[in-house]
Amino acid sequence: MPPLLYLIDGHALAYRTYYAITAAGGGERLQTKAGEPTAGVYGFASVLLRLLEQEKPEYLAVAFDTGKTFRDDLYPDYKATRVKMPDDLRPQIERIRQLIDAFGIPRLEVEGFEADDVLGSVARQAVEKGFGVKILTGDRDLLQLVDDRVIVNLPGAKLSEARDYTRADVVKFFGVPPEQVIDYKALVGDTSDNIPGVPGIGDKTAVSLLETYPDLDAIYAHLEELPHRVRSRLEAGRDSAYLSRKLAAIRTDAPSFVEVEKARTDQLNYAAAEAIFQELEFRSLMARLRSLGQGDAATKAQMGLFEPAPNRIGTPPSYPLRTHIVTTSTDLQRLAERLKDARQVAFDTETTSTDPLRAKLVGVSLAIQEGEGYYIPLGHQTAETQLPLAEVLEALRPAMSDAGLPKIGHNLKYDYLVLAQHGLDVRPLSFDTMIAEWLIDPAARNLGLKNLAEQYLAATMTHIEELIGKGKAQRSMAEVKIDAVAGYAAADAEVTLRLKPILEKGLEERNAVGLFHQLEMPLIPVLAEMERTGIALDVPYFRQMSKELSQRMSRIAQQIYDQVGYHLNLNSTQQLSKLLFESLKLTPPDRRKRTSSGHFSTSADVLEEMRGQHPIVDWILEYRELSKLQSTYVEALPQQVNPATGRVHTSFNQTGSVTGRLASSDPNLQNIPTRTEIGRRVRHGFVAIPGNRLLSVDYSQIELRIVAHMSQDEAMLAAFRAGQDIHAATAAAILGVPIDQVNKDQRRHAKAINFGLIYGMSPFGLTRTTDLTLAEAEDFVKAYFRQFPRVKDYLDEMRRLASRHGYVETLLGRRRYFPTLSRQTNAAIRNREEREAINAPIQGSAADIIKVAMVRLPAALRTERLSAKMLLQVHDELVLECPTDELEPTAATVRQVMENAYALSIPLLTEARSGKNWGDLHPFD
Repeated sequence: MPPLLYLIDGHALAYRTYYAITAAGGGERLQTKAGEPTAGVYGFASVLLRLLEQEKPEYLAVAFDTGKTFRDDLYPDYKATRVKMPDDLRPQIERIRQLIDAFGIPRLEVEGFEADDVLGSVARQAVEKGFGVKILTGDRDLLQLVDDRVIVNLPGAKLSEARDYTRADVVKFFGVPPEQVIDYKALVGDTSDNIPGVPGIGDKTAVSLLETYPDLDAIYAHLEELPHRVRSRLEAGRDSAYLSRKLAAIRTDAPSFVEVEKARTDQLNYAAAEAIFQELEFRSLMARLRSLGQGDAATKAQMGLFEPAPNRIGTPPSYPLRTHIVTTSTDLQRLAERLKDARQVAFDTETTSTDPLRAKLVGVSLAIQEGEGYYIPLGHQTAETQLPLAEVLEALRPAMSDAGLPKIGHNLKYDYLVLAQHGLDVRPLSFDTMIAEWLIDPAARNLGLKNLAEQYLAATMTHIEELIGKGKAQRSMAEVKIDAVAGYAAADAEVTLRLKPILEKGLEERNAVGLFHQLEMPLIPVLAEMERTGIALDVPYFRQMSKELSQRMSRIAQQIYDQVGYHLNLNSTQQLSKLLFESLKLTPPDRRKRTSSGHFSTSADVLEEMRGQHPIVDWILEYRELSKLQSTYVEALPQQVNPATGRVHTSFNQTGSVTGRLASSDPNLQNIPTRTEIGRRVRHGFVAIPGNRLLSVDYSQIELRIVAHMSQDEAMLAAFRAGQDIHAATAAAILGVPIDQVNKDQRRHAKAINFGLIYGMSPFGLTRTTDLTLAEAEDFVKAYFRQFPRVKDYLDEMRRLASRHGYVETLLGRRRYFPTLSRQTNAAIRNREEREAINAPIQGSAADIIKVAMVRLPAALRTERLSAKMLLQVHDELVLECPTDELEPTAATVRQVMENAYALSIPLLTEARSGKNWGDLHPFD
């Protein structure tokens, strides 16, 4: 095989990665703590690392655009319809250039030519020198370069789904071979580049013509042979066709070349690249970069950065961490004596599973002063000396359960649960470094201990994969020798000890000390107890429901088969695309939206837009809904029942959102569908055990009450104080009619705007959730703000505060940061951040208030001698299980605690419902 030169289309790949990462929107987009946007650079760097890791190219270069080109002179409207480059992406292109230069990868640019032309020219030169070429891009124009020596790699729906295009793939995608792609585009044009083509000539006609004639010249030379309709369109569009061909053709004669020896990847400068990674805070990519650097002998020889480093923690003796391995009773007693005099204890566990309720204990690590750590092996399957678990727990119990001795850790809830499962109740949980960092930077992407060590201590810790491997080769920690684990485990405890004072200072600077100590830390054992308790599942009910879903799906499939006259795989997007757009000839909402295989997309949003075009579209949507219900819930949930408890145990994540809301996972029980009848049936499968009932208590319109309180709008406050239906009262106020004359549609519109306010909804957004026209929606919003003027003042003030201070706050002081809003010039991003700034204090305050109730509730239940247990929290709702004969006093206690969690200008009200299962709950006073 010839040597292979890899060429990257820098601008195209930057665009693709930027949009792939930012498509979901929200505050989770990437930026540094200083507010520099990094989504495009991060995505580009990740793809580059994946290329170096997986394909190990021997030669590599990157091409970039430079600005205006000869095509702009040929046709001033060339690419005129393209969306302007986002303002936050422009500086990232320069960052990517810096990164490429830092690596020492040749950067190819030629004034007056696009990157496509540079790539085409360098590819031709490389082929002439005997090289093969692989081009990585997001631009399908480059498919015209494909031949026996040139492959083009294009991403699919996801960046990770990129695939190589050979000559056969190009024919499958366009319907013509690579050498005819420019003639094809000359005929049909290209809307993405605003290439006009020939008006009236579509895909099928163009392919048919090019199957008969080799190129555009031949087509025009044989016009008299063509049907009148096609001939007349071609005659009228001759100039446009030849202009389009010039615009579409990639030049291969641009004055650009690459010195192949300078493109060798065995001389990349990983040290210089790491400096940029550090500056951009790409901590999650750092290990991959260093692994690549360590794997390169030449690199290791040239730089000390990747030699065994003095700051490598967890692999003694490279870091000055004295690790004591406790394997004798004498050593254990000596440790117990030291714990008696300790001011604080950091601890961590090594286990066999990430599920704390099923994990077996492999070892416990402790630290009581910096620079020193202890490791007590307990479950290593290596035939090495270890102490009995019971002896260790008894020795540790006095200190670990001493209410006067603070306990420190990272992701404490996990270790707390593991030890509780083994009979050791740890308290008090005083400082969790993960939660502290989250409060300091709620949008932080790197909350792992290793990342915090890198960020705050400039120290690189051993990653768990270095001990247990990954993928198919991964083994259990129990199979690793004690000596190999000891330093790693001791460091996990000791590093949290060193991070604590640093993070305490950060909490003070962010005014988050009270929130941390009075709310988030006390919540940990509450959530842990909820997770331990779990919720019972009616497994036979789910089995029966699964059968019903399968039967309904089979009937839908048969309806489709009968309609089209043949069987097809309804889970195959390609077969569905052919059915809808070729067999049924339906019109896609966006002809540019294609999959990596070249077929029109059949994604959920596409089919939703097509709903009503044909019965088959609606059947497919229903089929998919049933299929998702079956796979995600009806079949999956019974498999997640813990065999030891017979219950399902979700995990609550405190750091899962920027607003403070709890997240649920493994399984996600906050996301059980409730919008459709079939979706609501899933909740019927969650049941109370015999002699008990499920009790649900949820806040009544808590977010709107918070809006009324924060805005101090008298009309809205008055409606709540009068106990009115707020949506009906809103409609009555806007329309100027008595509240008893408000009809369902009017109430629905008022409800849409009431809740839309919380998310900064515009009149256009209101049209998406109602049947109002834009003009009607605009009138509705104007009338709303005339009736509730202080609400508008409040919303405007939140925008100003976010821009002026760079953050907004909840009632309890939780902050959401917007560091770039004041200088944001991208209108779309600015509008999105302003909507988030409006929503964060409202949604965050609601999250804080229910957390306060959760922290207070266990003590309140104990005081009343009630045995109910909290099972679930679903945003504004708490679900408990309690004995049937304690239902009324339990409901009264829960409501009292929830309604008094925070004093608003108007009462916080709750509704209590109970029943044998979660789906069939009935209100009671």
